[in-house]
Amino acid sequence: MAIDFKKQQYTMIYAAVGAVVMLLVFKAVIGPFHQRLALASKQVMLQEAKLKKGMFLIDNQEAIKNEYGKYASYFSMQNSSNEEAVAEFLREIEKISRSSGILIVDVKPQKDAESDAISKQFQINIKAEATMKELVTFFYGLYTSPLLFSIEKMTLVPKSEGASELSVTLTLMGVSFV
Repeated sequence: MAIDFKKQQYTMIYAAVGAVVMLLVFKAVIGPFHQRLALASKQVMLQEAKLKKGMFLIDNQEAIKNEYGKYASYFSMQNSSNEEAVAEFLREIEKISRSSGILIVDVKPQKDAESDAISKQFQINIKAEATMKELVTFFYGLYTSPLLFSIEKMTLVPKSEGASELSVTLTLMGVSFV
């Protein structure tokens, strides 16, 4: 019992077998090769992006160093103990007050520093006497200081009726980055 196929049927069988063989070749050879090529292409694109970023940083190295230099003093107390940091803040406040002409009557640093993930804040209460000009000069000195200060609270009261001298109560916060 031999099966008698016509020429057209042989062509159809060969085409079906050829399609199955091509599918197997694609799945076994071309598919994995294409996946590897796509992965390599993604890795090349990632490396190109890293290279572009690196080139940008190299091109702007001086500007980055200059910008970092502006803030480097804020990190100068990273390895200091709380007592050393408070002493440094008090030294800076005393230096600024002397240069501005403000008379500090009382200074009370708080014993405990407030901390978060990136910084420690040291609260310092100050009572002083100054004219408005001296006070503004003192504030400018705090602003331009190499250490980071913020004024949390301020009370100004005239020392006497009609006097240009003020009695000042300040709460400063000295910030040290961890």
